[in-house]
Amino acid sequence: MTHTRETTAGQQEMLAVRYRRRYRLCQVLTILGVIFLFALGSFSLIDGAQVLGCILILNALVGLANLYLLKRTGNVERAATILSGILFFLSMSLIITGGKSNTGILWVYPIVAINLFINRFWPAVCWFGLFNVASILLLFTPLSVLLMTSYSIVEAVRFILTMLALNSICLAALRSEEQAYQTIMQLHADDIRQMAYYDTLTGLPNRWSFKTNLERLLARAKKDKQRIGLLYIDLDNFKQVNDQYGHEAGDRLLFKFSERLWEAIRPTDQLLKPQTESLARLAGDEFVVLLPNIKEPLDTSTVATRILNIFDGGFEVDGVTHMIYASIGISVYPDDATDPAKLLHHADAAMYDAKHNGRNCFRFFTQKIADTLHQRQQIEKGLRQALREEHFSLVYMPIFDCKNNTIVAVEVLLRCQSPELEGLGPDQFIPIAESTGIIKDIDLWVIDNALRALVILRKEHLFEGKICINISGVELLNERFPSHVKNLLEQHKVPPQNVELEVTETAFVADDVTCLETLNALNELGVSLALDDFGTGYTAFNQLIHYPADCLKIDRSFVNDLFSEREARNKMVMIIQNLAKLYDLRVIAEGVETEAQMAYLRENGCDWAQGYYLSRPLPWNDLLKRLSA
Repeated sequence: MTHTRETTAGQQEMLAVRYRRRYRLCQVLTILGVIFLFALGSFSLIDGAQVLGCILILNALVGLANLYLLKRTGNVERAATILSGILFFLSMSLIITGGKSNTGILWVYPIVAINLFINRFWPAVCWFGLFNVASILLLFTPLSVLLMTSYSIVEAVRFILTMLALNSICLAALRSEEQAYQTIMQLHADDIRQMAYYDTLTGLPNRWSFKTNLERLLARAKKDKQRIGLLYIDLDNFKQVNDQYGHEAGDRLLFKFSERLWEAIRPTDQLLKPQTESLARLAGDEFVVLLPNIKEPLDTSTVATRILNIFDGGFEVDGVTHMIYASIGISVYPDDATDPAKLLHHADAAMYDAKHNGRNCFRFFTQKIADTLHQRQQIEKGLRQALREEHFSLVYMPIFDCKNNTIVAVEVLLRCQSPELEGLGPDQFIPIAESTGIIKDIDLWVIDNALRALVILRKEHLFEGKICINISGVELLNERFPSHVKNLLEQHKVPPQNVELEVTETAFVADDVTCLETLNALNELGVSLALDDFGTGYTAFNQLIHYPADCLKIDRSFVNDLFSEREARNKMVMIIQNLAKLYDLRVIAEGVETEAQMAYLRENGCDWAQGYYLSRPLPWNDLLKRLSA
């Protein structure tokens, strides 16, 4: 409720300022008007203009009564309405009577202008419309018989047009003032919202804001049937920083950690897409991270690991390395709880469990997820064992020229025979290898053995095509990777032009300097580069000109939808082919499984194709037989 009270108090203060301004304006104008009307009324009576004099003095008396009511009650809105009525009645009286020597109409202009300015915009528009309608009726209709003076058509038209112009100017000025006031109110409300909903030290959403965001996200997740991960983070040994270096040093540490925390939940593999509301500082050294729309509960462990890595070797602030760490508790909606308070409580409980189990670690709330994490650790163990004991092997997928069905390239695919990974395919163990860093060793093993195979194919089977090797997107951020590839090429004495490295399009990070530098370094080696699964990622078409790519591999899902009823899907192959022609890139279609698909690709200019219709992945000996056939 703090936000509401503070916002209301701030708005009431600004409204009070405006109230005092309008109060003073009505008071001063009424006093001046009463004096002016009594004086002119008296002169009119002395001069024999009985009707005009009585009207003026009557309006002056009403003004006095209005001034008394304003002083007694302070009701500015009522005072402004009464004053507007007096001015309206006075204006119409001057038009009807003509005033002294028929000059009364000249006094109408300032009176109407004053009438507009004592009102707000929309009431002023109403008075403006009422006055102009009444004036037109008096001057241009049979109601003109009520006039005690006469006006020529020219005078009447000139009066109406002048009044319209004057009133429009007044209303425009009033509208401008109203908008300026609203802008000030909005800025003030934004400032109050910033103080009420955001932490003043880090700028992150605070506990109040977090609860609101959590309720909103859970309501959306329930509707869309999505998972949400919640990470509860507590800094270990933070109290020692405050005790030894003072609270200012502690504040600087919290501020820097909040920045590093935001970087940690923005992964380069595009696994998760955090929003600005994804972070919050609850109190002291306690932070929370919300991970909307996660696919699996274990996705949260990837982010938790990144956060723990922030503290590798300590945490440096202002040249001082502080030995602080983090304990992280994880709960997942709806697996662990559907109520926001319970979800937060479960994550908090898991965080304390992490503290009690050595700190500098993360813990899941449920035992089921903990068991899954154990399996993940077993897979990691199996991968390391497979590297040590050479349980990996390669199979070979032929790639065919669409024009003559000859084999022009061979893609190597990884398989694993480790007992620890029995029944698991690359789609299951490769993500774990990437998250743990083992993928770098696996990639080098694959490249080494693929080049070894290429040497045999070239020497003993006169194969002049390419060997296509899949590499992880992690390598795009590995500055040492190009040099490793170079060493292997030199070691096996393989022509670089016979090697094509494939990386999935989803691994590309737009405008990432390291990514682009790695691609350029590989391109300078002379190897060709292919964007695998093209069309499934986020590459903007105009970014292709900056990527040193040589080939686009059309994702198998688009080949499968070639004859789909969904027009947007069945045209993707043609769109990608046209795009490749625009940038002078070779096109490979993956997942060709029917003769009709192959015929379509051939007729529409696709360069190469692969898939079960042409050949399944082959063991080494079967590949040699196929090449010899």
